[in-house]
Amino acid sequence: MHSGIGQFEVLRELLPTIEQNLARHRAEAVQWEPADFVRAEMYWGSRTSTLTETAKAALVTALLVEQNIPLYRRDAATSEVGAWPSWLTEWSNERTRHAVALTDYLVATRSVDPIALGRARSQCMTVGFDAPMNAAHLLRSLAQVTLDESVSIICHRNTAAQCHDPVADRLLARIVADQNLHVGFFSDLVSAALDAAPAATVTAITEVVMNFQLPGTNLPGFARSAMLISRDGIYDLRRHLDEVLRPMLAQWRVFERTDLDAGARKRDQLADYLDHLDGQAAASGPGRTRIQEYANTLRAS
Repeated sequence: MHSGIGQFEVLRELLPTIEQNLARHRAEAVQWEPADFVRAEMYWGSRTSTLTETAKAALVTALLVEQNIPLYRRDAATSEVGAWPSWLTEWSNERTRHAVALTDYLVATRSVDPIALGRARSQCMTVGFDAPMNAAHLLRSLAQVTLDESVSIICHRNTAAQCHDPVADRLLARIVADQNLHVGFFSDLVSAALDAAPAATVTAITEVVMNFQLPGTNLPGFARSAMLISRDGIYDLRRHLDEVLRPMLAQWRVFERTDLDAGARKRDQLADYLDHLDGQAAASGPGRTRIQEYANTLRAS
């Protein structure tokens, strides 16, 4: 398939993979409700929250990200093709459940001002936020969402260790289990796109990686939250490189392909950029990358 193919043609090529993955997701997904994990009476009698400021910041950021769907609705709404709209609806519903459960937990544990949290949620729903590469291209959207979900998995796992609460452990583990299925779905689509349109897909992956920003970058209070998250090792540049980028690129076999043609130059650019990130991570040390330095590094070309 030539590199100039339109996004909806790519989507049609991906339909068999979408249908197979949707069937797999429905077979493996667990139906649950926030009340299965969080009930207000669990924390009756507790005067103050025991969560660290970092744990609070991470959970608030996570729920605000979860309630916003980064994949462009415009792409989905105009592509009434096969199982794709059905998948987007299920994915959206599951993310909404995550946001509700995290909100219930933060309110029950008296970790947030519920009025202020409600205002922040309303602001996000009114203004919204989008990762910088989402609008222009379906392939970039797929790569972006795969990385965003992978980042959330790492953050949730490390946030659980900050909470020191078995309820938080169970809830975040449940959310991570859902997100693992989401990553599997989207990463499989990227793999199929690499077979269908290798040069265009590698180009999209490279552009996403080199313009990556943490999910929720434009959210209220994000700079402070990101500083705490990085300072305490929940997510930093070293984790981004070693626990998200390198494993995903290896899964996609980006550096093993021999069919890239014009995309080979983009792959070489990607390899150089990963070396650059590795040097930046080594210089900053684990968990110590400042948010502005981190953002500047991730936006560098």
